[in-house]
Amino acid sequence: MSERKAEGTGSPPPPGLAHRLLTALILIPLALGSVLLGGRLYVGVIAAMTIFLLFEWTRIVDGAELQRGFFLLSATATSACYFAAGGEVIAAILATALGGALATGSEWTKTNPQSWPAAGAAYIVLPAIAALWLRLEAEDGARLTILLFLCVWASDSGAYLFGRLIGGPKLAPRISPAKTWAGAGGAFLCAGATGLAFALLFGGPALLFCFYGGTIGIAAVLGDLAESSLKRRYGMKDSGGAFPGHGGVLDRLDGFLFAVLALAASVLLLQSS
Repeated sequence: MSERKAEGTGSPPPPGLAHRLLTALILIPLALGSVLLGGRLYVGVIAAMTIFLLFEWTRIVDGAELQRGFFLLSATATSACYFAAGGEVIAAILATALGGALATGSEWTKTNPQSWPAAGAAYIVLPAIAALWLRLEAEDGARLTILLFLCVWASDSGAYLFGRLIGGPKLAPRISPAKTWAGAGGAFLCAGATGLAFALLFGGPALLFCFYGGTIGIAAVLGDLAESSLKRRYGMKDSGGAFPGHGGVLDRLDGFLFAVLALAASVLLLQSS
């Protein structure tokens, strides 16, 4: 999710609204279409997005994109996605840990100790594993993954609308001065309501889907704050310019990274109980 610069009363409307809408009209069908079709297409989309995210990660923390760290972590991500796509989630997690450890002990970190390769492996690759497990292995995975996307988008919209209309106290002024508690509440309420509406319209346990939605909303806000903190630490405004009006891939998927982990963990716990 991109920085919500306009969150808070009295703020001007965001620039490039037409570009944002056009980008959304392209991305939403692609995302939902890949989820519905599943299989290799979905695995390919997740793997490609993971590589893009690592590209931007190394750009932020290393000051350049195509450096040794990017290739090390990309190999890690490719291996992890391969194992996760085959249902070998433990192997995928072990591959992520090994790749992060190897990158941490490489020449990359000797020349740039602030590059955080192990953190990058966990921050970017583990959500990819969760996304693949949720769609391909979890019971009713296609519907749960669509619910995930819808609730993340609802969280983003709710945070913007509630923050802009209500404003009020800042959520984390040192990390992201534009974000408010009203915006965070809007993210939680809109995501929870989307989960409930999804269950009523398409079938499913209403209270459970409402719970999933609220969990996704909270996690998405935390993911947004985590990326804001990262960019502030390294003096970056946007993670990239891949999406006109939206910033980079990481700007669009920051909330998704935390939300997919939260949903996958919730589903795993409840389905195994």
